[in-house]
Amino acid sequence: MTPLRFGRMLELGNKKSHVPYKDFFEDLGFLHTSVDLNGLDGALKLDLEQPLELGVFEMVTNIGTSEHVGNQQGVWRNIVEALDHEAVLCCVTPAPNNWRWHGRFYPTMEFYRALCDLNGLVLDRLHIDGVPDRKNLYCRAHRVEQVPFVMPPAELLWVNEQGKKVGEYKS
Repeated sequence: MTPLRFGRMLELGNKKSHVPYKDFFEDLGFLHTSVDLNGLDGALKLDLEQPLELGVFEMVTNIGTSEHVGNQQGVWRNIVEALDHEAVLCCVTPAPNNWRWHGRFYPTMEFYRALCDLNGLVLDRLHIDGVPDRKNLYCRAHRVEQVPFVMPPAELLWVNEQGKKVGEYKS
């Protein structure tokens, strides 16, 4: 795999711990762009279901965001189309049948494998970790070929009927 190049990165959502992830990534030298429907913490106020048309990036992160988006094909299209050649994709999503109070659509391991196979990506790492009821699925892949986006079969997404969709959270 090609070593990580610092450059343009796209973060889905406006994650924060003690500080926004944006600050952390900018301190590392990334030209950071975040997108979140709420538009907070320097994020562009854009709908991840609609085409973003922000160009391509050397890194795209999806850390606990895609599971809240109703139009899964739209959000995954945005993710894949934002990846430049040899770009790195890093995803952390709830593992199926975990975080039942959280989001709605949880990719399975098979979803990530299909996403890579169909979209010119090579899977670098895929595993589940965490404590019971709070396990996450971690995926890292990199792009080796620019091909038109193909959505993996919908049945490879675990649907959490109890979870919350975008708009069900109070600001």
